[in-house]
Amino acid sequence: MKAATKLKKISLIGICFIVIFIFIFLWYLLNRFSYAEKFPFYSVKVVSDSSLTIGIIGASWVAGAKLDSFLHHALLQKGFKNKIISSGHPGATGKLIYKHLFEENKKEHSSKFIIENSPDYCIVIGGVNDAISQLGGNFYSYHMIQIIKTLLHYNIKPIIISLPEFGIKETNDKLDYFSKNRNIITAWFNNNGQIDNIKTYRKIFEKKLAAEHLKDSIMLIDFDNVCADYNKCPELYANPAHLSGKGNEKLCHIITNDLIRKINTP
Repeated sequence: MKAATKLKKISLIGICFIVIFIFIFLWYLLNRFSYAEKFPFYSVKVVSDSSLTIGIIGASWVAGAKLDSFLHHALLQKGFKNKIISSGHPGATGKLIYKHLFEENKKEHSSKFIIENSPDYCIVIGGVNDAISQLGGNFYSYHMIQIIKTLLHYNIKPIIISLPEFGIKETNDKLDYFSKNRNIITAWFNNNGQIDNIKTYRKIFEKKLAAEHLKDSIMLIDFDNVCADYNKCPELYANPAHLSGKGNEKLCHIITNDLIRKINTP
């Protein structure tokens, strides 16, 4: 009788652990793959500034003001006085980049101040972490669209950098065992098992732009003009997932040239 009671207790404990594990796993999936809610717009006081003001938001490609100086001097060389303000969060997906636009400035990584400074343009560099994590082209596109709509609401012209080319397979191979295999499994659901999802995500995003009638409202810069194949541009990358100083400089020159063409077009 005692042995049976003990066995019953062990079974109950085991069942409890399984139930808890299932709940934690479901919470993890919901938190990882759920789309951000559409946040209500807030009021801002328009800042009047005669100089060209450009914001930059994104993840680690933007963090640490990596692009600010390059872009500032490239514009100066073309005769444009300018002010660059940026906010980057290393590791952030498009979902987080979008959410940061609505967080109070006292919170770490908040980019609300970008909007409050009323820039003429805002460069958005996102998607690298969405791609690495195999979150899906629809996930990436949805949050990019929300970022675009938010900027347009505040009369800020979005400059969208297409999902950058980078060493996605090499980056995945360097991840820890759990993350690497999680991404491999997820890729079967989101990209037919292909780890390199960059072109797929780009196509989905462009279709969403067209469906939302946003193509004419943004500047879309093709990252392939910087590098169309990671393996053929080693000097432009510091590592498989990030540009080198030379790569950042080239990206900023391409942005500058496209922006000046836009400004000079009647």
